[in-house]
Amino acid sequence: MKKEYIVLLFVVFVVTFFGSYVYMQSQLDNDKETNDTVINNNTVVENKTVENKTTGDNKYENESFDYKVIKKANEGNSSNILVSPLSIGYALSMVRDGADGKTLSEINSILGDYKLSKVTNVEKNIGLANGLFINKSREKEVSKDYINNLKKDYAAEVIFDPFNGPEVVNNWVNDKTYGMIKRTLNTLDPSYLLVLANTVAIDVEWGVKFEAESTRSEKFTLLNGTTMDSAMMHASNTVSYIKSDNAQGIVKSYRTYGDNDLEYIAILPNGDIKEYINNFNGEELNKLLSNIRVRDDKTDIVLSLPKYTYDYDYRRFKSDLISLGMGTAFDMDNANFSKIGKDVYIDEAVHKTHIELSENGTKAAAVTAVAFKANSVFVPEEKEKIIIEFNKPFVYLIKDKKNDNIWFFGVVYEPMKWEDNKKAQ
Repeated sequence: MKKEYIVLLFVVFVVTFFGSYVYMQSQLDNDKETNDTVINNNTVVENKTVENKTTGDNKYENESFDYKVIKKANEGNSSNILVSPLSIGYALSMVRDGADGKTLSEINSILGDYKLSKVTNVEKNIGLANGLFINKSREKEVSKDYINNLKKDYAAEVIFDPFNGPEVVNNWVNDKTYGMIKRTLNTLDPSYLLVLANTVAIDVEWGVKFEAESTRSEKFTLLNGTTMDSAMMHASNTVSYIKSDNAQGIVKSYRTYGDNDLEYIAILPNGDIKEYINNFNGEELNKLLSNIRVRDDKTDIVLSLPKYTYDYDYRRFKSDLISLGMGTAFDMDNANFSKIGKDVYIDEAVHKTHIELSENGTKAAAVTAVAFKANSVFVPEEKEKIIIEFNKPFVYLIKDKKNDNIWFFGVVYEPMKWEDNKKAQ
């Protein structure tokens, strides 16, 4: 019997999910010395899971929201993207808790029955944080019940700041994202009432790493048909192979950190990548994962996957939220955030991400910020050989193995250049 060799080239499609609540360690003394910032919630709970009142096992219950975000972000886009449905879901959930009336209904139309999943913070490897930054000069305008609810349900750090500039918010995000996102806000309007922020960050190693000496320069075909020299990693029999009628791909596991069990999924569509993303949903992902093959006596799986690192600024985030049906929240005359304060509306919404995928593992981070104003090897010949080469645009995602929540989702149209890889070493 001959070995079977399956060779794949992938468009990587990565979605990563971070869910649940974690208490954050506050550095009260340092914060007092900088811009008169005071953190009221300085409880330290190491490596514990804080479960929200809506948290639970929710396989595919978040599907509609997750895929809405993914498809909206990819509209009209031909460059690398990365969004975190998990981070956006957390931020909008905190926003929803302050809304009422039509504003609440519109947010619910986007979130649906969104349930926040469990996440255990592991120092320097996995972190999820929520922050509530309140304009110190206007703190009396913010409902104490809302503040207490965010502290209780989201383990949110409450920070009173004079809003003289964006440094306090930016430094907080930089710290929570392990230095991956340094500048969340370019400016901070001193008239803002408050800023809500969620961060998700991972710095995780593969269960089985790629060998650095196997990385070499290989061609990657761009969307326009031209090629570039990419830094292509290679491995045999360290992944599982997946396939549906519309695509094929691989699944590769990360090390387990605490209670967090993440996996990387790369998907190479058979046809047009944009069309595939437009039709991508939980059913398609389930079809891929239900048809999984692992290395056995008759099969070898040979993988080629490019390294990549990039930042992504979701510049249309505010307009896309409005387009999705959340327009009243941004309308100064009609927004209803009466559970936060009087005549409150959203003025700005920001979503930024970062990812680095290499031989060792993956570093990725996301921030979602919402600013409110108050109107006031040897292979026997008998074996099948599956060869997977990600040498053209691909989709990738990082998800929770336990409940299939998507933490990060991205598209690589252009990976790291070979010459940049050599410079980085």
